[in-house]
Amino acid sequence: MGKRRPVLITVIAVLQIVPVILLPPKMLQATNPLFLLPPLVIFGLLAWALLTWRPAGRTMTIFVQGLNIIVRVLIGMSHVVPSKQPGTPTDVPLLVTFLVSTILSVLILFYVDQPEMQLLFEA
Repeated sequence: MGKRRPVLITVIAVLQIVPVILLPPKMLQATNPLFLLPPLVIFGLLAWALLTWRPAGRTMTIFVQGLNIIVRVLIGMSHVVPSKQPGTPTDVPLLVTFLVSTILSVLILFYVDQPEMQLLFEA
């Protein structure tokens, strides 16, 4: 008898790249589209691992989303307000995308790191 996959695991497997590559439009336009190819391949393999119930897929999802939170907090603290000089504007698009990315990563972590999910991936 096969395991029944929760719908949210399928959604996470397909869309977990969104919090990682979420950037302000100005930054995305400035990057070469070829730079998005390696993350697409890596997240494709990660989605396959989650959809086929590989325990390493769950572990790597936890690692990637946790690392995304750490990186966003550290970079956000230094780049949202680029200078201590008075009159330096706050980079609002960067702040908003970092907050949305962090919230999405936290939600993914809360779901994937539940004991029930661990049992599903190890059974």
